[in-house]
Amino acid sequence: MLENEQLFPIDIPKCEEIEYTPLLAQYKRLVNIHWIIFFAILLIGGITFYFLIENLGIVWAASVLIAWGIWFALKLVLIHVGLKRKGYAVREHDIHYRSGYFTLKETSVPVKRIQHLEIRQGMISKFLGLAKLKVYTAGEANMDLSIKGISLETAEDIKALLTQKIKIHD
Repeated sequence: MLENEQLFPIDIPKCEEIEYTPLLAQYKRLVNIHWIIFFAILLIGGITFYFLIENLGIVWAASVLIAWGIWFALKLVLIHVGLKRKGYAVREHDIHYRSGYFTLKETSVPVKRIQHLEIRQGMISKFLGLAKLKVYTAGEANMDLSIKGISLETAEDIKALLTQKIKIHD
């Protein structure tokens, strides 16, 4: 006979009890490299634009440069704050990922909803020894999960474990 006992709010396990594994320190380096490249391209484009347009004054150029510097510094601070909060947890029946700068976002995917798994490495990620594990789910696309900033070995281990659990649920 199927049991379906009622759970009261006090009986529901708290997500705070999940112990998240932090991302690797190299991931901060990777994210910084990506944003430095972006801001360098933006700076080069701005300098090129300044020299192509003859009527731009030094005040305008200085204002844009100051705004660029503030945006760049703010982005580096946000990267630092955001990475402290990111983490993942693999449990018997689900996988969790936590992220966020000002608000905390927690995504949980039950093993039985997982369609397939994929490991990706970009050029810089490979150099830093990092990988990204993509978890694709059945149904809605926004339920997919990506865990960036883990080692290739960890990604392969998690993929193997979840693949084994998916076979058990099928």
